Amino acid sequence: MKNKLILLISYNSKMKKPLIIFVLICAVIISTLIIRSIYVPAYAIKINGQNIGAVADASIFEQAVDSVEAKAAEILGKEYKLESNAAISKTLAAKEQLISSTELNDYLLEQINEIKKSFILTVDGVAIGMSEDKSSLQGILDKIISQYTNENTTSYQFEQDVYITYDYTDATMQSDQEAIYKILTDNKEEAALYTVVEGDTFSEIAKNNGMKLNELMALNPQVSIDRLMIGDVLNIKSAIPFLSVETSDSITYVEEIESPIKYVDDASMYVGNSKTITEGSKGTSQVNADVTYLNGKEIERKVTKSTVIKEPTETVVAKGTTPRPKTASYGEYIWPVYGTVTSSVGSRYIFGRTSYHKGLDIAAPYGTNVKASDGGRVTFAGWDDSYGKLVIITHDDGTQTYYGHNSSLQVSKGEKVYRGQTIAKVGSTGQSTGNHSHFEVRENGSVRNPYNYLYASR
Repeated sequence: MKNKLILLISYNSKMKKPLIIFVLICAVIISTLIIRSIYVPAYAIKINGQNIGAVADASIFEQAVDSVEAKAAEILGKEYKLESNAAISKTLAAKEQLISSTELNDYLLEQINEIKKSFILTVDGVAIGMSEDKSSLQGILDKIISQYTNENTTSYQFEQDVYITYDYTDATMQSDQEAIYKILTDNKEEAALYTVVEGDTFSEIAKNNGMKLNELMALNPQVSIDRLMIGDVLNIKSAIPFLSVETSDSITYVEEIESPIKYVDDASMYVGNSKTITEGSKGTSQVNADVTYLNGKEIERKVTKSTVIKEPTETVVAKGTTPRPKTASYGEYIWPVYGTVTSSVGSRYIFGRTSYHKGLDIAAPYGTNVKASDGGRVTFAGWDDSYGKLVIITHDDGTQTYYGHNSSLQVSKGEKVYRGQTIAKVGSTGQSTGNHSHFEVRENGSVRNPYNYLYASR
């Protein structure tokens, strides 16, 4: 029995060594597999002696340098090269510790002093200003919008594409909030004016300035399209702010309803003449409308509802049916000659004293045709001291027009004349300092300003 025990012990000792070796081999294999599952071959990056991290491939660093230099050149508007002492070496690194190309790009960009990461305000792709605080830029935009909105505003938007982004930009970009506000609200296009000259018409002025007729009229609501005068100053372009705001308002207002007109024939009047027999009254209605504005100026109005509050009453107008004689008055007056107005109605100093000038002096060459401003009857044709050779025409409504300082007269007293008929020739007779036509308008014997009677066309 003792011999058997010794044999067994001897056998176990011989089996223990291979087992240990097997266990060690397995441990090495398992450790290797664990290490390979956690760590991977990588490239450690040092810049100026500082460990930046590791990347999976050396080309990632090279691509990052190229990308950062290109972005810096785009931001700064000039070629840019990174100035750094970079060292790349092989290493093992945990997968989760590898830095991405984006992280590497951001690090490299942050090392460039000329560049800063900030909130950037852009308008139509143009960077206007920056701020470390997004709310300050939004506050500028809100301040601009508040100028054009009210309790009736239902929507608003900028006419341009406006964005606030967070990105790298030139560190010298404007960051002063007041300066940014001024850039956005200053005019990118200034108002322009045009002075009317002889021969101008509203439509021609609009066409010559690349405008539609209604656009020109909208810019000049105070000017009558039918009474355009030489020397009138027209707006041909309005001032436009750099950043434009379009708003929509829902409004309610009371609007007048014009009295409907009923025409009745009247043979006692000439064709083109009319008179009111019964004056009707205007009505009123309550209107709901959606109104669109651009920078506070209305550009469109859509009526959504209209409710009559008071019905209008009818106006009856008699209109003439008898053919108009050629010499009949129209009640509208054309310019007797074309030329520069050298003196208007009012006080002036002439011939060594101050006197009241009763009409317009229109300069024109000697012998130029002087035309009847409107049809009527010649009630004076002859010499009158200060006027020199003078023609007076009395029109159908009793208004009189005077034509003075003529060199010769082409009509006689009692003669009927038509609008545009030559009645005299320009001269400098009477108290005159040069060739011109003195034109005067009198109503019930009182001197009137001819500008208030003259038809716009010249």
